[in-house]
Amino acid sequence: MRNFVVITGPAGCGLSSAEYVFEELGYFVIKNIPPDSINEVVDKLLSKKNKLQNICFVSHAIGAKETIEVIKKRKDANFRIIILNCDKDELLKRYALTRRVNPRSVIQKISPTEAIEQDINDILSIVNEADYYIDTTSLTVKQLRANLYKYLSGVEEDKMTSVTFISFGIKNGIPQGIDTFFDVRLIPNPYWVEELKGLTGEDQKVIDYMRSFDVTQEVLDNLTNYLTNFLKELRKSGRGSYTIGIACSGGQHRSTYVANYLRDYFSKDYRTQSIHRDCPSLNKE
Repeated sequence: MRNFVVITGPAGCGLSSAEYVFEELGYFVIKNIPPDSINEVVDKLLSKKNKLQNICFVSHAIGAKETIEVIKKRKDANFRIIILNCDKDELLKRYALTRRVNPRSVIQKISPTEAIEQDINDILSIVNEADYYIDTTSLTVKQLRANLYKYLSGVEEDKMTSVTFISFGIKNGIPQGIDTFFDVRLIPNPYWVEELKGLTGEDQKVIDYMRSFDVTQEVLDNLTNYLTNFLKELRKSGRGSYTIGIACSGGQHRSTYVANYLRDYFSKDYRTQSIHRDCPSLNKE
């Protein structure tokens, strides 16, 4: 079942921050489709060839009313409508601070104040269509993100940070895009045991071999102790996602095991996943 969401609001109300939340939750985000093209796009998204399950349409206030009129006529797709709004004075303050240009002001060649007023009027005309409404006037970006996370996934604010653990082999280079990494080569290497050489860190024989050494638990304890405090502070900062690399020699035994261990250890408090760069057969779809 495809999950469609339309989110709209006046320029400056927080749509860009909201867009990042959708991306972090796995939504395919499409911005400012002309209302007369929406049906064509939705038809393609509903086709059997398309594998996307979660789709978010971000609509500028200028076309929001027409967009909602189009989607409400469709009987083959269910849309949730999220509307953001904000006080005029606060929007003027935000534009003064960021020095950004209001899109409507440029398109219609009107003053920023008139553009903001028209944006707000357009949003107020459709506010009754909202499945979820957020007034962002007094909200910080972190509070807006927390609101959206909770509504979209039931995830509370204290569990909204996503942590990805990527296992890899040092000999194959460090993956791009990781925020930090830890070397777990203190753990004895199963590669040098003939019967374990062709297995991976997900095989019980390999796990039993590594766990037979005290240093393995020491490495795990050190990592979990450090990351418990670090991730707690990261979450307080409002960080949406963080990627941690786990390195061993070849990325086959030790790092895959430790990445999975950390994924499971922190899964109660964060949205976690493990990715095995050098053992792609272990990655779950």
